[in-house]
Amino acid sequence: MSDAKQDPTSPRQATNAPLSFKQQIVPLFNAQDVSCMNPMGVHLTNYTYMSAAAGDGTFPDHANANHVYARLTGAETPRMPRGGTYWSQDELGLFNQWMQGGYQP
Repeated sequence: MSDAKQDPTSPRQATNAPLSFKQQIVPLFNAQDVSCMNPMGVHLTNYTYMSAAAGDGTFPDHANANHVYARLTGAETPRMPRGGTYWSQDELGLFNQWMQGGYQP
């Protein structure tokens, strides 16, 4: 058993505590992801956009974050990131945990 302590601010490490958008979610998106999606009106690093509570015809609430997650998992196409290395299960888990934890800033 390791005595090493986990860094709760690490973007790639899941915890039971609510995750911070700024500290754990934003670092998951690279500059190419952001520059590719911004012209399409998808603002990956903008907390107000990503945490918006509004729904749409697909999701009853938090449609922006839910659509991003669906594209990251491949449930919606085209899958994100475009032509890139897809997120690991750990990274997808962090994003999902952030959503389930109440979309904390």
